Amino acid sequence: MAYGVPLPAAEFPAARSRVAAQYIVASLAQAPLEESMTPETLPVQPSYGSAFRCIGGECEDSCCHGMSVLVDKKTYETYQAFPEERLGSLVRQYVSINRTGAPDSLYARISPNASNQCPFLSAESLCSVQKEYGSDYLSATCSTYPRALNSVGNELEVSLYLSCPEAARQVLLDANSTQKIGDASPGLFRTDQSSRLTTTGSSSFHKPLRYFWEVRELVVAVIQDRGRPIWQRLFLLGMLCKRLDAVTRAEQDESVPQILAGYRAMVATGALRDTMERIPPQPAVQLDLVLRLIDQRIRAGSCAPRFLECFAMFLEGIGYSPESTAVSDVQHYVEAEAGYCKPFFERHPHILENYLLNYIYRTLFPFGREASAHYTPQSIFGEYMLMLAQFALIRGLLIGVAGRTREEFGEDHVVKVVQSFSKAVEHNPNFLKEINRFMDERGLGNPEGIAALLKL
Repeated sequence: MAYGVPLPAAEFPAARSRVAAQYIVASLAQAPLEESMTPETLPVQPSYGSAFRCIGGECEDSCCHGMSVLVDKKTYETYQAFPEERLGSLVRQYVSINRTGAPDSLYARISPNASNQCPFLSAESLCSVQKEYGSDYLSATCSTYPRALNSVGNELEVSLYLSCPEAARQVLLDANSTQKIGDASPGLFRTDQSSRLTTTGSSSFHKPLRYFWEVRELVVAVIQDRGRPIWQRLFLLGMLCKRLDAVTRAEQDESVPQILAGYRAMVATGALRDTMERIPPQPAVQLDLVLRLIDQRIRAGSCAPRFLECFAMFLEGIGYSPESTAVSDVQHYVEAEAGYCKPFFERHPHILENYLLNYIYRTLFPFGREASAHYTPQSIFGEYMLMLAQFALIRGLLIGVAGRTREEFGEDHVVKVVQSFSKAVEHNPNFLKEINRFMDERGLGNPEGIAALLKL
């Protein structure tokens, strides 16, 4: 099947959409801000990742296939002492130091072998390092994955990478998954290597980090506000990030509580909900994003068969073929969303909420995290645009798959799409930069562009 993309470059949103979006932004900017609305904030901290348990050989897409493994400096030096006959030859062949200047946590990597799997994976699908030397000899990556460890203040937060099928199932399908309590005590997995909240001094972007907990509390409240459709929640979140981005100096940080108070009031009152519904949908813009970026990712290579299968199902679901037209593709896309995708998520509203909450915890959104292989310093609004693009891509793929599977569309399809997408995209820093570049080139970083990507 050919993956070339026939759609012309997406046009900017229509005048009607632009006027509606601009009215909403003006209303948000002029909303009265009550200085007294600064409540006591309890830290919202995830630990559900600590409860994760690997299912081993039963996993349908092992992490030992198709991924290079980052190795911390301590582990690299330990591996150098392995005798040739006890895995030392594999170390010499497949373990290499990363670029000069990389932090100790990203010091080296294990490259896949000719079969695109970890060279230490045994014939019995077991880890040869663990089998030969014990779990204490595992790298931090192998010991913790799919857990994502972030140090915030003096606390360790543990969320999950959804590139693991079992992690995706546990996070997406359980309505209360992000409230589960797990034990991050040393011994269950390594806790000596973690990412941390980015600092203003490490980049050119000022961020009001002193209000991290207040911002997180509000972000979580916005995502959980079922009084609005999910697209409105994400639109409001984008406008909040844009306001926070305008706080460019430490002297302006004092305005943050007022900004947050205004948005808390909007969540409580449901303000602008009806006005936002009048924004016309632009599915052609969404479909263009999915076709072009996924095509670009596949052409770059190293995508797992599961991801290729999902994209093939997506193409079938929108009726794409060399003979189809952009108009017919969009029509099938809209029909698939209305007939099969929307009804499913109306019955299971927690699934997309859990995806977004896990993303927020895992990336320390919207501030970002340092000492992460997948982090490029960017502004608060830049963090939002990256999340928005990935959400739009996943939702678009889900719509196409729903169009292909129709009444059979269900949880297994959702897990497969989200997991395979996460594996193909989230662990590929270069492609994450391509996503940002695409959004910038298309001028989507404005209210009209955001609404076009979200409204269905």
